[in-house]
Amino acid sequence: MAMPERLKKALQKARRFPCKSPAFLIILCICYEGKLQMLTNTDPLPWHYLALLLIAAILLFFDRGLTIKACIFLLIANMAMRDNYPFSHYPMYASFSDHTYYVFVAGKDDHPLPLEDVTNGIRTGKLKKPYNSDIGKKRKQLGKRRTRDLTAEERREAGMRALAQIYRNCSPTAKARLEKIAPIKLFHVDIYMKESTVDERPPEFIAEIDLPPK
Repeated sequence: MAMPERLKKALQKARRFPCKSPAFLIILCICYEGKLQMLTNTDPLPWHYLALLLIAAILLFFDRGLTIKACIFLLIANMAMRDNYPFSHYPMYASFSDHTYYVFVAGKDDHPLPLEDVTNGIRTGKLKKPYNSDIGKKRKQLGKRRTRDLTAEERREAGMRALAQIYRNCSPTAKARLEKIAPIKLFHVDIYMKESTVDERPPEFIAEIDLPPK
């Protein structure tokens, strides 16, 4: 049986591709690098890591394509330099704030809900993003310097929007589950760092909504 003409042409193009082995090696190295634990300056490179570098170096000299040579060279340089100054990405920030906060959702009994289980996938971290964005806008509107200076009343509108978004994004089954424990409430917990100790403040009630929203 003759090979279809379209398949034959595709195979011929694949055979003419000049950097099949280096391209495969790059994919392999990237996948392996993602699983490799952070190495310090004093840790020796493991033998399989060195083997990948050696193979990449050999292919660098035998492949005729200039572009792939540049790619492999950059790959070797990146793997060899690792996380050493001045190529280090750490620390990511020049300084750390002495304040942060987290939020949680509670039912009518004020006990924190396992939000991801109750809503079939919505995490508290996702809830915090729109809430944080809204209180940031409120801070600018009121001319306050820091979001921590906002009162619970000034955060209330942002909290209600965040709770409504949770309900809106739920499946019908999760909505029915939330309706049974409504009203759902949002609490805000401030955390301060003071003289190397963590000071976690009591939860502060921000907002609540009845379900389904009217």
